[in-house]
Amino acid sequence: MRIQIALDLTDLLKAVNMARDLCTAGADLLEAGTPFIKTFGIGAVALLKSSCPSAELVADLKTADVGALEAELARTAGADWATVMAATNIETIEEFALRGRELGLKIALDTIGVLSPYDRVKEVLGRAPLDMAIMHLGIDVQKRRGLTVDQLVAEALRVKDLGISVAVAGGIGQRELEKIAATNIDVAIIGRAITSAPSPKEAFLLLKSIITK
Repeated sequence: MRIQIALDLTDLLKAVNMARDLCTAGADLLEAGTPFIKTFGIGAVALLKSSCPSAELVADLKTADVGALEAELARTAGADWATVMAATNIETIEEFALRGRELGLKIALDTIGVLSPYDRVKEVLGRAPLDMAIMHLGIDVQKRRGLTVDQLVAEALRVKDLGISVAVAGGIGQRELEKIAATNIDVAIIGRAITSAPSPKEAFLLLKSIITK
């Protein structure tokens, strides 16, 4: 299992310094979060990549249209991975995945807002190449419905049976990670539990120790 650190920050200097600090702690999967990209533009992805060149960099674009173009933008900016919305039309997903594959970009399908992630991932796999499917519980849903990661884990394990790597995202902290680490889920995407901690580096090292026991 790997930890993907979601840098959902709107302070550029803070994001760059945090990426550098986390890099020294052994972070190998960093995410330029959607708020970061919306604030500073896709070009800022290159700053995070240069801050920790040893890590794979995920551009969380959540692409919903012009799939091929957005895949090109992500790869040109130095991203190793980029995300496309499962809820968008299949044509966009195909364009994004096919162009991304040509460029060497790894493709992650974000299932946020999809009622049946299993069915959607199965459908997409029949049409487009994917490297990972993300079971994502959005912040607004967490706040209003009080849902937990337990449902995410169960759905992720179902999706993994389709023969694809899976990630889970949404409100994951130490307690949740301990549950996830006991499964064969591939990636835990963690944001606030690390980035909002007094010491993001120490928070990451603590969480990393859970998955390396």
